[in-house]
Amino acid sequence: MMGPLRIARFWFQVTLTAGFLALLIWRIGDVGAALATLPEANWAWVPLGLVVFTLSKTVHALRWRVFLGTHRSIPFSGLLGIFLIHNMANAVLLLRAGDILRIQTTSRRYGISRSELTATVIVVESLLDGLSFVLLVAIAFALGQVTGVLQGAFWGMAGLALFGLALGVASARWLKPEVVERIYPLRWLSRDAREGAKRLLGQFLDGMRALRESGLAAQAIALSIIGWLLEAVAYWLFGEAFGLNLNFGAYLLIMMAGNFAVSIPLTPSGIGPYEVATQELIVVLGVGRALAAGFAIAIHLCFIIWITITGLIAMWLMRLSPSELFYLSQPQEPTQPQEPAPRPQPGTS
Repeated sequence: MMGPLRIARFWFQVTLTAGFLALLIWRIGDVGAALATLPEANWAWVPLGLVVFTLSKTVHALRWRVFLGTHRSIPFSGLLGIFLIHNMANAVLLLRAGDILRIQTTSRRYGISRSELTATVIVVESLLDGLSFVLLVAIAFALGQVTGVLQGAFWGMAGLALFGLALGVASARWLKPEVVERIYPLRWLSRDAREGAKRLLGQFLDGMRALRESGLAAQAIALSIIGWLLEAVAYWLFGEAFGLNLNFGAYLLIMMAGNFAVSIPLTPSGIGPYEVATQELIVVLGVGRALAAGFAIAIHLCFIIWITITGLIAMWLMRLSPSELFYLSQPQEPTQPQEPAPRPQPGTS
């Protein structure tokens, strides 16, 4: 039975989703015209687009392998499976629960500390995605797709991404676990508590190795760019299906807008914000509103279904049970019963 907080959060999500869908319908104007674009699309392009989309996720999983350190013998197939399951969980659960599941499942399967995994999943991945988007905006700008209306918004986000990356690199290079001893609130803790905090911080900084080791950083940045370019190709293939007649630079912007919309967990799967953001951007790029709305609805629905299918397949291949995904602590080793002490034999002292 759900508690009051979970009930309130559920209805908040439902209300917000309904609000965004109402905004989408209002902005579309003629819903019938938007839905009419779906049967008119050339759906033969879509399967290839979905395969390329999964290929982009494969590259992102390979980048995650780099984040964890190339010296480790972690099977890539296992990380890819967990990555696909995490994408599925983010698509069907609330508040990006897939990120937590990725940390939990990887920690259990491969014995990596949760603090280190949190650094790779939440911090390093986000910062390098921001850097990749800055470079992709520059490419779109060079292709003439960032118009005067969009320049301020995209370059503002680029500035924030670079600022965050600079802070992350500085922390990874110069922050040390011993800083715990110099922070006044933490100095009041017991020695054991301070040592525990230092251990967790050290593990977290281990997870940020890709921000301070130039070799890993170069690999991670290259894989980031390749992964996002492949995802933009998937958007381009969907655009060909709907006849948007935009060049590749436009799809870089559309792909980034869609990912920004779903990165903030306002609604389940980003339903509503995704459609509004992508539709409005495509309209600014010169496409009719009905066609833009049909594209946004179709690509998001296809991605959600496809991500769910690939996630379930990965879960089946890895033989992952729900209990392994949703555990909270490492299972304790069973304790062996102690052997009873031998009884003294009669006649012995």
